[in-house]
Amino acid sequence: MKTTIKTTFLLATTIGLVCATPLLAKDYNNGGVTGDEIANDLKAMGHKASVGKDSTGDPKIMASFPVGDTDIKYQVYFFGCKSDRCNAIQYHAAFDGDISKVAEWNKTRRFARAYSSDATTIHLEYDVDVEKGANTTAIQNTAERFKAVIVQGITFMGQ
Repeated sequence: MKTTIKTTFLLATTIGLVCATPLLAKDYNNGGVTGDEIANDLKAMGHKASVGKDSTGDPKIMASFPVGDTDIKYQVYFFGCKSDRCNAIQYHAAFDGDISKVAEWNKTRRFARAYSSDATTIHLEYDVDVEKGANTTAIQNTAERFKAVIVQGITFMGQ
C-alpha cells in the first residue's frame, strides 16, 4: 500500500513539474531580446556568458560551455537592434579544422552553416529570429541545439 502511494505521489509530482515547466518560461517582448536576457538564459544553463558591445555598438556575448576539461568558446551577435532590443541573434563559433570538409557539412547539416576564413579556421553560425517574441525555454533550446552543433562540427571538421 505504501509503495502504491509513493508511486502515485511521484508520478503526480513528475507530471505536475512537466506540465508546469512552460509556465516557468519568461516571455520576452515582441521586438526582440536584450543582451542581458540572452546572457541570463545561457548562465541558467551552466554556460559562462558576459555581455559587451560589438564594433557597431550592438550587444555581443562572449560565452563558453564545458566539455570534459575543455571550455568551448562561442559568441552571440545581435542584429536589428532598436534601443536595447534586437530582433535576431546569431550564435558563432570558430575553430581550427579541415576546410575541405566545409562543403560536405553544409550539404548534410541543417542547423548551422560553416565557412572558412583562411587555410585552417572554420566558422559555424546559427541564426535565430526573435522579432515576434521569444521566451527563456525557446532561447535555451536554440543554445542547446547550437552546443550540439559545435560539438558535432569540431568532431566532423576539427583538427
